[in-house]
Amino acid sequence: MASSALNSVTGIPFLRLASRLLVSVIIALPFLLAGGYGLLEPDFPKLVAVVVLIVGAGLLCLGFYMSLAGVAPTPSLVSGERQIIQRHPTMKPAYARMVWSIPFVVAAGYLLQFTEQPYIFPFVPFVIGMYFFLKGVMKYLRNLHITYTITDRRVMHMYKFLWLSTKEIPVARIVSISEARNFFEIITGRGTVVVATGIGQQQVIKIEEINDPSPVALALREMMPSA
Repeated sequence: MASSALNSVTGIPFLRLASRLLVSVIIALPFLLAGGYGLLEPDFPKLVAVVVLIVGAGLLCLGFYMSLAGVAPTPSLVSGERQIIQRHPTMKPAYARMVWSIPFVVAAGYLLQFTEQPYIFPFVPFVIGMYFFLKGVMKYLRNLHITYTITDRRVMHMYKFLWLSTKEIPVARIVSISEARNFFEIITGRGTVVVATGIGQQQVIKIEEINDPSPVALALREMMPSA
């Protein structure tokens, strides 16, 4: 009985770690395969193949490191403080950028392998595809390290990777709460909750790109001090 309970507790973090490692492999694998193919293909520019291999190896190492060491930060609560909500940014925008890169990379591969066009023609869609892909990778790795926490006393934003950055607002000082969603966020069920205590950037916390932001905004409105 105790053993099964322990497995149920430790299994969830293990699955989260395994899923992060799997995503890191999926991100790096196209570069590793393309670079290896380029080295084996006599007509493929060797310098390009080496650069692609280095990018793939760098992404794999970075992804493994951030997956193993990049645990989302958890705030320390003071005595008597009660946590109400804890959220992390959704990965949907990161995944969307990666998917957007696929048609450009496929087009570049087709132009390179099945046409006799100059290298500039496959190079342009390849660069565009890599722009979307790397933007998605950076957002994915960044979101792994962001935590939004709401307690009965504070609203907190925490980012922890090579450094720790925290920002918090006392609940008693909240003067306004608003939701912001663009068209794509509406149809994908995500958005941003803006918590403000006054005028100025330092007086605002944005709980950005979270799934189903309405319950978060509602919980904050219920805690707002009455006039």
